[in-house]
Amino acid sequence: MKIWRLCIGVIVALGFAQLMAEIPYPRRDINAVLAAHDRQLLALPAVVGVYVGVLADRKTPCLKVMLARPTPETERKIPREIEGYPVVTEISGEIRPLRP
Repeated sequence: MKIWRLCIGVIVALGFAQLMAEIPYPRRDINAVLAAHDRQLLALPAVVGVYVGVLADRKTPCLKVMLARPTPETERKIPREIEGYPVVTEISGEIRPLRP
């Protein structure tokens, strides 16, 4: 009977470990992820800003990349996901500082 319980425990533990490996949970806070990758994203052509936002469901955090204009080259270079967080592009147009 003890061996039977041990076998069931091992099977359950292995199944749980595999399930956890399949679920892509982000490992770091999204703000830390943005801070680690903002310069890399801002160096891409036509990227004028990056920030933390949410997807259309208004619940799921994501990284937003603001583009001055859409270009196929830039769209190819922007990753769809960074460290488990989705990356979404939006067209903002050029951003210039206000003059007094």
